[in-house]
Amino acid sequence: MSARPARPADAPLFPESLAATGDARLPLWLHSRAALAGTLLLALLALAVAGGYLTVQRRALDEAASDQSELFARLIEDQANRTFTTIDLALAGIADGLANHPEALDTAALNTTLQRTLQGQPYLRSVSLVAGDGRVLASSSAENLERRIPRQKLLPGSARGGLGGLLTVRDLAELAAPGETLPAGTASPPGLTRPAVLPLVRPLASAGTPPMAPTLADAWLVAAVSADYFANQYQLMVGDLPLRAAMLSYDRRLIAASDEVHLAPGEPARAQAIFERFLPAREQGRFEGAGVDGAPVLATFRSARRHPLVLVAEVPQAAVQAQMVRVTRATALATGGVLLLILALGTLAWRSLHGHERVRARLAQAQGRMAAQHAFTERLFELCPVPMVVKDVEGRFTRVNKAFTDLTGLPAERVIGRSMRRLYPAHLAAPVDAQERLAIAQRRPAAFEQPLLDADGLPRDVLIRVTPFTGEDGRVAGLIGCLTDVSEFREAEVRTQQARLAAERANTAKSEFLANISHELRTPLQSILGYSELGLTRTTGDRRLQTMFSDIHAAGNRMLALVNNLLDLSRLESTVGHIRLQPVDLAGPLLEVREELQPLAGRRGIHLVPPPDPQPLWALADPVRLQQVMRNLLANAIRFAPEASDVHIDWHTSAEGRHIIRVRDCGPGIPDDELDSIFGAFVQSSRTKSGAGGTGLGLAICRKIVQAHRGKIRAGNAPDGGAVFEIRLPAIDAPTEGAGAPDAPELPGPGAQPASGGPPAAVQAASGAASGPRPPSPDTTP
Repeated sequence: MSARPARPADAPLFPESLAATGDARLPLWLHSRAALAGTLLLALLALAVAGGYLTVQRRALDEAASDQSELFARLIEDQANRTFTTIDLALAGIADGLANHPEALDTAALNTTLQRTLQGQPYLRSVSLVAGDGRVLASSSAENLERRIPRQKLLPGSARGGLGGLLTVRDLAELAAPGETLPAGTASPPGLTRPAVLPLVRPLASAGTPPMAPTLADAWLVAAVSADYFANQYQLMVGDLPLRAAMLSYDRRLIAASDEVHLAPGEPARAQAIFERFLPAREQGRFEGAGVDGAPVLATFRSARRHPLVLVAEVPQAAVQAQMVRVTRATALATGGVLLLILALGTLAWRSLHGHERVRARLAQAQGRMAAQHAFTERLFELCPVPMVVKDVEGRFTRVNKAFTDLTGLPAERVIGRSMRRLYPAHLAAPVDAQERLAIAQRRPAAFEQPLLDADGLPRDVLIRVTPFTGEDGRVAGLIGCLTDVSEFREAEVRTQQARLAAERANTAKSEFLANISHELRTPLQSILGYSELGLTRTTGDRRLQTMFSDIHAAGNRMLALVNNLLDLSRLESTVGHIRLQPVDLAGPLLEVREELQPLAGRRGIHLVPPPDPQPLWALADPVRLQQVMRNLLANAIRFAPEASDVHIDWHTSAEGRHIIRVRDCGPGIPDDELDSIFGAFVQSSRTKSGAGGTGLGLAICRKIVQAHRGKIRAGNAPDGGAVFEIRLPAIDAPTEGAGAPDAPELPGPGAQPASGGPPAAVQAASGAASGPRPPSPDTTP
């Protein structure tokens, strides 16, 4: 017997020829397509039956709603006719009584009669007798008496009697003629819905009536019918039914309605069909469309018999739709059950015949997606601009992309299957192998930097990131590595470091130059100032020489101030000079500076106001240097404060143990965005730099001195105007009497040490540390 050939792995389980032969043996009605067609036909039939049933039900619901609205319209029409007929009879009885018994015109008796008329008629707000001139002669409401009611406010045009338009008032008293004062409480409070009335007017004099008294010759009776009564009655009659009732006037305005009508009395109704399709030709009818407030309704309207009123009963289509939704839901549930049964039977037949084909289709689709995803991954890996490699657990390359071959110059066929030890020298490969083995052992990513040889054989600094990945068994199957060439970044770091060192050397040279040149300039300036002082002393009788030596002396002082600031500026960035910290009470030195600068301030009428009760300020400080800071701050305040103003000096110790010293002036202040920048070198405030002189070094020097004292200085603006400078220094306890002062450290500071000896005044000003009076330097300008 010959061997049977093996079936290929990708061969179909059921060949197409065999499947076709099997399908041909089955009857047509057992074919899968016939089963599917039968299922669809049965489902369509069930849906058609359900749709026909819903159509019939919708028509029945619409007819029932229309019949309900017609019945309710008759009911409210009858209620309106009876109400207004009763009012007409009551007014006719009053009119006949006045015509046949003129003696009944007594106001008190007539008021009582009118009040009795209201009994049993809750729809009447009041009944009033109005003279021809509009004056209310009698009324059931005392508020209406003696008011003048213009007839045109009650009836339109020249009409003498009948039902007037809706009035949004509580009673006739609110219709008083202009100029009359209404009694307190007559008008409705603002913000509340005002009541509305319908005036029903009946003239006393008419054809067939006996002659009236002269007072009643042109009088008329007015019944104020409450529109709220009809609204309340409609709401009671409607109850929980899906109905809405409304009363409209012939001018299309709403008079009263149940609560479900979203329209205020007096607003025009939106049921245009009543007035455009029916009235005045037909006084009753049905319609479907926009209701009184514009909502879609099924409505019936009827006109009142004797008055221009339209009574409308509406069934909202939303209510009909809600009922239809309930019917539809029940029908849908029943139809759904039938469809589920049909679909279940059809699905069983269809699935039994097409199960195999469906599985094959899904398998082919899955294989196609996997192939597409694999091709995309391969393409992405190959075209990625970052050099990438894949290695096994032994460190051998299994895949590399084009970016890696471009970086290293090693072709893929030479790299695949080899390790780093076979491609690079040992001193380059060993660190990489060690890091990779560590990442595999710890099962976590690793990043390290290692030099590698590029395509030209030159070493490049490369940042390597490796990430382990696992296989189907959950064990680490290898590593994925990404390489980033960081050689240019390292070169940039080296160049940046070299540039920084060069800048620091240049800055040091600049500081040394400033320090040397300022010291060199001070020697000839001291001579100039000394000879100018000598000239001022020996030329007392010569005014011309006195003026010349005075100008020389003033110019020399200005030049010396600039040189002093240059010297201080050089010390801001150098270690020249030290600050000697020692326990000292700063209150005395601060008051000395105030006394020193008071004569300068007095020339402009400025008063330096000391603290009312100076408290001791014990701190570790260099009093000479802090006096320099205080001179700068007070000189600025004197310069920028208005004439004849005050500059306040104050200090105290906070609860945190810090001394707070403040100097406040009444000048132009400092812009908020410049409060910190003014402490920079050569920076001046935009409000004070024009015309004030100086180089903008004073505050920079002050900050450096205060920082050397482990303190802070800041600027601000007072609420009532002017600038405020605040110094904060650490406080210490006052030394006990007889105890020696502890040795304080000698700290590097921005200023020079105090000069010894007794040089003349010019030399004291040049030293920057003298305790005598010192003119304010223009370079302390903020």
